[in-house]
Amino acid sequence: MSQRPERARFAVKPAQKPAGSLDLILIGRLVLAAVLLVLGAFVVKNEIISIILLVLSAVASAYDLALEAFDSVLEKKYFATPILLLFVAFVSFFIGFGAEGAAMLLLYQLSLLVIAYVIKRTRGSAMQLLNGQDEEIQERASELFGKEDALKLKMESAAYRSADLLLKIMMGLAVVFIFVLHWLGLGVYPYSVCIHRALMIFTAAIPASVVVALPYTALVGLCHSARNGVLFRDAVAMEKTAEVNVLAIDKANIFSSDAPELEDAHSDMLDQNTFMSFVAHAVYYSEQSFARAIPTLGENDYRLDVISDFVDVPGCGVELKIGGSPVILAKADYLASRGILVPEGESEGEQYFLVVSGRYVGYLTVSSPANENGAELLEAVREADMRELVLLTEDGAAESRRLADELGFDEVYGECDTERKLKHIEDLNQGDRNHVMFLYANGVEAHSAADVDVRLSKKAKFADVNIDPDNANALPLGIQISKRMCQVAKENAIFVFAVKALMIFLSILGFCSIWFVLFMDTVAVLASLLNAIRVTKDPLIDMKRLAPPRAEEQE
Repeated sequence: MSQRPERARFAVKPAQKPAGSLDLILIGRLVLAAVLLVLGAFVVKNEIISIILLVLSAVASAYDLALEAFDSVLEKKYFATPILLLFVAFVSFFIGFGAEGAAMLLLYQLSLLVIAYVIKRTRGSAMQLLNGQDEEIQERASELFGKEDALKLKMESAAYRSADLLLKIMMGLAVVFIFVLHWLGLGVYPYSVCIHRALMIFTAAIPASVVVALPYTALVGLCHSARNGVLFRDAVAMEKTAEVNVLAIDKANIFSSDAPELEDAHSDMLDQNTFMSFVAHAVYYSEQSFARAIPTLGENDYRLDVISDFVDVPGCGVELKIGGSPVILAKADYLASRGILVPEGESEGEQYFLVVSGRYVGYLTVSSPANENGAELLEAVREADMRELVLLTEDGAAESRRLADELGFDEVYGECDTERKLKHIEDLNQGDRNHVMFLYANGVEAHSAADVDVRLSKKAKFADVNIDPDNANALPLGIQISKRMCQVAKENAIFVFAVKALMIFLSILGFCSIWFVLFMDTVAVLASLLNAIRVTKDPLIDMKRLAPPRAEEQE
């Protein structure tokens, strides 16, 4: 493989040189190429000397381009941009348009320098969006966004495939066009002119420029979102977030506090210490939130050898055996379903009743203070165009339905431990119409079946999106930024496609030259790169606001 400086190419490989540095050898070569081009095209009148000067100009411009083309051939990438451009230049010399071929190669190299500079400025502007955030977020964002493929969107592959298909179609069209134009022109257009126009079509169809701006559009979106407290793992996570239409929310620590409190504990049969020791043994293996409210015993005070047949019943309580005796610590409705009646009292918290060998022993009251941030989050997320809101909770059926109706959820699944929650997420994500986001605070130690996992935590090992718990209601803004990023990315790709289509049309009519086609392609790339910063701005025309209200909204 050849060794050469790595510079920004239409293949979107950012410069590896230190910021602000220039390749002086390359600059010198391009100056020499420009001088030789001017001499060969405009000054020297001798045809042979003129051709030699133009060839030398092309060699000076395209030295490293030729090395890249050689590497591409070894890698069997026969439609790589360097190969295509050198082919166009070679044929241009062969048909008598050597000045255009040499000018195209020089312009291409100059365009790469300008594009590299604009990419550097765009990246700098994106990273400046993080100014004002604490150092931890800046470091994490820089680490995440600096990973390989972190800025690659799914649509980038689709756009490149479409552009590559366009190239192959245009190659066939160009070949057909040579003969059709010559035949229709009844010999007025010589083959050299026909091939020249075919080369313009060919140049306009080179695909790589379509996707140049997409990674940097994603970078602006990622940084803008991180600036507002929503940290995406990569561009694909942001792209998937833009498609979400079902939001499943785990109640624990989002609509209720992470620290439930023991309000009261009473037994008519046991003294307080014995009663609480019994309860502590009963909930020792429980993963339910109410178990965290029970004071733990000293390490030497537990007798785990007497605990057996433990069953955690999410949203209801626990069943087990202690010293061989059946023990149930559960809510009254669960006990009633087992044929056990207990004396219920009025309480603002949840009451759990201890039953040993079928006999009522005592009760305890646990409260889970409401999380005000959760209510604010739900109010804000309604504006994010969610088709369905789903609540997942450990609570019993009656309490789950009451809370869901009170908060306005479309669906609720109660009595869920972590495994059941993940199973419900998997079921929700069945079919092509559902794009599910799962919002949780803790308790999930793997990525769910949802398209996007969002964790309210300062650390999120498995989640796609990380939000500080104190900034939970930033999620809807993160969703809107994701949609805006995808919108701008699509606009950029479509704009470059449109310029290519215009150049192909003008090439067919003969109103272009090869270097002008490449020049307009470069202008389109630069415009799309500069347009990336519009991710941070609201659209000039909001189609959602202009759309008529839906039937349910009218009612």
